[in-house]
Parts: sequence; structure tokens; C-alpha cells
Amino acid sequence: MSRKGLFIAGTDTGVGKTLVAAGLTRLARKMGLNAVAVKPVETGCPIKNGELFPEDGRLLWEASENAITLDECAPYRFAFPAAPFRAAAVVGAQIFPKEIRDHIHQIAEQADFTIVEGAGGLMVPIHEHYLMIDLIGDIGFPVLLTARSKLGTLNHTMLSVEALKRRGATVAGITISFSEPRSGPEEEFVVGDMRRLIPDVPVHAIRYLAQEDKANPDRLAARLDEAVPKDILRNWLRFMD
Repeated sequence: MSRKGLFIAGTDTGVGKTLVAAGLTRLARKMGLNAVAVKPVETGCPIKNGELFPEDGRLLWEASENAITLDECAPYRFAFPAAPFRAAAVVGAQIFPKEIRDHIHQIAEQADFTIVEGAGGLMVPIHEHYLMIDLIGDIGFPVLLTARSKLGTLNHTMLSVEALKRRGATVAGITISFSEPRSGPEEEFVVGDMRRLIPDVPVHAIRYLAQEDKANPDRLAARLDEAVPKDILRNWLRFMD
């Protein structure tokens, strides 16, 4: 598969993957790239107007400025808030990895740059023994790992980086999202400690985002632009002047 893309993975669920993916997609579009974002599987979807509504997928679709359809952005949707395989099994459905890979390939063929957001952490199953990290390996995109600034972040992040490197994945960077307006001393130290412990991977903090920022791709793009040096952003996007 073309390497014109980036996979946004997480150390866990609810760590800010969607915010990073949406912000980076909109930022890439502002830089002149026809960038689109895809979340192949979304679980925990609420019912709106009688249909499963992909809240994360909707934000990614808006960040992509409707360059693809919402169905293309979020093709697999499930109500049960669990790993993709279990969420599908609850309703007697299956997710076929080949269909996901083919879908991402088709989207990537039409775009300058494709951002793929995973669901949950690296080891969640998509189909029986096929894990999210297997999809990352099959797609071949470099990985931007997202973690939250809480106790345990160093452990979860280092384990995730080690697992990705063992599979031969390129870890392009790590973003640490701050979920509270005020953080304790252990959270303040986490970025510096991570840079020391993982010196070959760029580590950057995304400070607390107000609710109105989280729903606005332009504001998310601006916050990323503030937090990450231009040369790192351009490396993530494979963007050259």
C-alpha cells in the first residue's frame, strides 16, 4: 500500500486519537494537501434518527471538509462499547480485515494523504485473532501514537512503542493529551521523562482542550500547529515545499 498516510494509534481508548486525527487532517488540508481521515471501525455509537451515528467519524469527516462521504469515513459502526470484534459479535456480525484493508487502499488512491484512526489500543481484536496492530502492519503507514497524561502513561506508552517496533512499524511520534485544565506534578514530568526514555521518537504535549475546541477541526489544527514544530509536522505529513 502507498505510504502516503499516517495511522493514529492509541495506548488505550479515550486518549485523544480522534482529536489528533481531526486536527492533523485539517492542518494538512490547510497546507495544500488533499488529506482525508478514516475511522474504519467505531464502537459505542449512539442511535440518532433511527441509525447508528459515528460521533468520531463525523468529526473526521468534517475535518476532511467532506472530501469523502461519512459512510466512507466510518464504514463499520456498532452500538456496543467494546473492542471491534466483540462489538460486532454482540449483534451477530463480523468484521473482515481484507474489506478494511481494501477500503483504506481505495481511499488512499484518491487522496494525497490518508489518516487512519484505530479503535482502542494496539492489542484489541478486530476479527478473532486479528488485532489492531496487525492492521497497522498490513497497511504499512507510519504510526503516530497518542497517550493521555495520567499515572501509568510511561508504562503504557513504552510497551506500545516496543510492540510496534517489534512488528517493524515506524513510530513517527508520540502525542500526550492533557485531559484536565490543571495537571499534577507527575503529569508535568511525563513529557520530559518520555523524551529521555524514548529519545529516537518525537514527543509532544497537547494541552487541555475546551469542549468548543474539541468540536472544531480548525481549532484542533491550530493547537497542533502550536504544539508541534513545523519540521516534525512536515515529516509526519511527508510534505515538501
